[in-house]
Amino acid sequence: MFRLLLKKALLESWPLLTACSLMVFAFCWTRVWIVTRFELQRFEGFLDQLRQFEKFMPVPLEQVLTYAGSLALTFDEPVLILCMLVWSISRGSDVVSGELGRGTLEMLLSQPIGRLKLMVAHLLLAGVGVIWLTALAWLGLYMGIQTNSVRETVQSGLSLQIPFSSFKLPIFTGTEEVVMVPLNQRVDARLFIAPCFNLMAFSMFILGLSALLSAVDRYRWRTIGCVLGFYVLELLLYLLAKATPATAWCQWFTFFTLYQPDGIVHLISRDPQSAWSLWTTPTTFWTTSLGPLGISLVLLLMATACFIIAGWWFQRRDLPAPV
Repeated sequence: MFRLLLKKALLESWPLLTACSLMVFAFCWTRVWIVTRFELQRFEGFLDQLRQFEKFMPVPLEQVLTYAGSLALTFDEPVLILCMLVWSISRGSDVVSGELGRGTLEMLLSQPIGRLKLMVAHLLLAGVGVIWLTALAWLGLYMGIQTNSVRETVQSGLSLQIPFSSFKLPIFTGTEEVVMVPLNQRVDARLFIAPCFNLMAFSMFILGLSALLSAVDRYRWRTIGCVLGFYVLELLLYLLAKATPATAWCQWFTFFTLYQPDGIVHLISRDPQSAWSLWTTPTTFWTTSLGPLGISLVLLLMATACFIIAGWWFQRRDLPAPV
């Protein structure tokens, strides 16, 4: 019976999963392609005019001038976030309130299947979907890095190698020329594994929150509305925390403080060993003492707590008759 529940959930969700998968992979590859169309150093003067807005940035503006920093901003793009939210909220809200709204929950529970197994079947498929989409995001970045090249301006000329040293003595300087350099020589795709793990943990928390509200509520539309309202409120608190030092305390009340994929890239660029550290030293652009692995594990713990509370509430609540 448990396998039948998994099959039912898969049949209901595979069109959405397919659409989200294609969008995530295509967007991440396209994002890499767009970055390679520009010589980032030419934007240095423009970014200097945005210094007053740097406090709203999760990383220094100088990082945007690097290919790794520009690609890290992919994790903040609305398209990628929207795909992860659509999957997590749609599947999480369908666990209880979705079945209630369709009038199928009473029929399912009349079969030899417990409430907890019904919820586990839904959440297992949804969790695998989150992991799958996150893997596709990294794969899109990896394929983009491997298949694209960047333009670089070099100074042509002739130089003489000094024996027994690494110094070259310039003889004459030629003109500037543009050369194409494979992007994989400038960026290591493994740099984005830890940020993708953070994205997965973030999506798991949204899934757990959606499942919890679905287990409490009766109407799916209201469940989705509550999750979106909570998301917007948390986003506003995060922006308020970044606005002024007087409102910095708001960061303790928003889970967006724990979603820092571009900040993780910033830390790894300075110290490659910090990619999977639990603790780190707070800085201007990294305000918590938790390391990249630490913030992701906290999100996963919050998601697990939501799953446990949702299962406990679903087992003890009274189910209304289908309308």
